[in-house]
Amino acid sequence: MDKEFIETFLESNPKARRAKDGIIIETEYGLLHLTGVIKKSEYEGLGENASFFAPFCSRSDIEKINTPKNASDFLLKLRAESIVDNPRLIRVFKSRKGNKTSWSLEKYYRERIREDIYLSNLSKGNYDKLKSIPAGSAYLDSANAVCMKTELGNIIAISEPLEHFLYFMNIFFYGENFGIKDEDIHASFRIAQRIMAGHESFDFDIDPRATLPEHVEIWINHVTNLQYQFILGHEYSHHLLGHVKDSNLHTEALSSFIGMHEGDSKIRYYKYSHKFEYDADWHSIKNIKGNSKFKDELANAAFLTLMYLESSRMILDYINPRRANQVSSHPDPSSRIYKIRKKLNNRYGFTREQIENNLHYLNGYTESFITQYLVFNFDEFEKYGSHYLPNYKEKLLIDRVDY
Repeated sequence: MDKEFIETFLESNPKARRAKDGIIIETEYGLLHLTGVIKKSEYEGLGENASFFAPFCSRSDIEKINTPKNASDFLLKLRAESIVDNPRLIRVFKSRKGNKTSWSLEKYYRERIREDIYLSNLSKGNYDKLKSIPAGSAYLDSANAVCMKTELGNIIAISEPLEHFLYFMNIFFYGENFGIKDEDIHASFRIAQRIMAGHESFDFDIDPRATLPEHVEIWINHVTNLQYQFILGHEYSHHLLGHVKDSNLHTEALSSFIGMHEGDSKIRYYKYSHKFEYDADWHSIKNIKGNSKFKDELANAAFLTLMYLESSRMILDYINPRRANQVSSHPDPSSRIYKIRKKLNNRYGFTREQIENNLHYLNGYTESFITQYLVFNFDEFEKYGSHYLPNYKEKLLIDRVDY
């Protein structure tokens, strides 16, 4: 927002004050946060909804969102619609955009492509089968990954909240190795579980929960990216194994996947049997060719991801006991772990003893978290907002004033 415009606006509006980004205006209905001005002429001919996408999309983005011509355009549309009705996410993406004049949402995600890491370790035949499937991150509301069918082909989306969940669980799991204090380790676990339960604010870019030492941050990001590769490989494996057929399609409201999106839009996604899920887990690792180190790392990434999900299953079942009696499309994470371990024949990844020790530790910690923290702090756990690592957050920032 132009500085001259802000000064003129503040002079003529006594109830307005400067924010870190834009202007805050007091109204009888609450606070109005004005973050920018859109030139109508720049989006002329793109329809009445163009102004809603304009803060974080280029004109080219909006054209593709309005009229998708291929599966990649549908993935872009999903990414944009996951943001457009959520003011907090709009602020996140405005921060990612910064002062770049050549910004586009499509370009942002294209520059973050990590799919080539997994694809480059496949056989040529499998690479050729998968290289044209658009895949990558999106701000899905739930911490999940999904394969969707569109009119122009299948797409794979891995939710950014799932990556944040894994990131904080990795701090929890590896923190002691780096000398991180117990209170920060506990906070990391709490943040991760609040993400999974949908209570942590998705604004990690603009309000970081901690500033870790560089060597710790590098390691945690490395492990998190390996876990992303396993999840990506799992979704790719559904394709290679022939699971993505119409008989496995389910239709659901788009709002159930991307939170605040309004309207009655529907999406079709693939939902698989337990056997298919076991097979996709195994083939995510099995399909790696010629890179034993990556295969070993991917196996451990799979084990840790599923161990973390087992902790979340325990907590979510405590919060909502009825959920425990529902039949999930995914088998229990612990059974998935042992299926993979058996298939690997001890050639890659943690040994069975290491898995049992880690599961014993994680399950014991989770039970203590439920009985010693959650029982007495249920309201705090479910209150929407942000929790922090106390020794790695020098100053708690004021929303809209400091960020």
